[in-house]
Amino acid sequence: MIITLDDRHVIMSKMATQVGVGIVADRKTTAAALAEIVESDRELMLLGSTEPGDDAIALLKNPALRVLLVNLSLTAHGNGAAPGVLFISNAKSVRPDVGVVSLKRRVDEHQLRAALDAGADACCLATTPAVRLCKAIKVVADGATWLDAEITHALFHHREETSEDDDGRARVHLSPREGDILRLIVEGYSNDEIAVSLQRSNPTIRTHLAHLYKKLGVNDRVSAAVHALRHGLV
Repeated sequence: MIITLDDRHVIMSKMATQVGVGIVADRKTTAAALAEIVESDRELMLLGSTEPGDDAIALLKNPALRVLLVNLSLTAHGNGAAPGVLFISNAKSVRPDVGVVSLKRRVDEHQLRAALDAGADACCLATTPAVRLCKAIKVVADGATWLDAEITHALFHHREETSEDDDGRARVHLSPREGDILRLIVEGYSNDEIAVSLQRSNPTIRTHLAHLYKKLGVNDRVSAAVHALRHGLV
């Protein structure tokens, strides 16, 4: 088959609009299953699948990489540290612009909280349906957050609303607009989607976000979402 210049243009345009995805998992069955899910979606492009190590670092340095899927159940070595969480922390230090989707076979509150604290932008169960996992990848690629409903319920739903936080601090007072934005952040909306939903301009949303982050004492939307869920703000 002869590929013309027009064909090349179409191919390059398609690649430019696809979300570049990488996989880090030390079990071949897990990696293969995730790769199949990514390759089933035309809006996603699998850039590579590897175990932690030099190949993973090379994958991180790929400029086309936008989202990294990390299996939190990576095999521990030596001192028994959680290598999945450690890898997320290291990956974020190398490529803070790359979104990280952490995956766990079962809900493990301690490890999932650690993953979020390490910089994960999303937490999903390994049993998450393929369609929802692909949606989570795209949400993270757009700069938003994603927490599976089951994970959200397990981590935060049991916390009762009180007038004070657990450490005795008064609850943060948010304006109705800030409350709306925080709710949409927790639901995984991007800035563009928030602007459309609230019928406001992007600069206005960014201004509200800056004020919101300052009130919550956080620096990013993941931390804002976690804070909101932990303290019953939404």
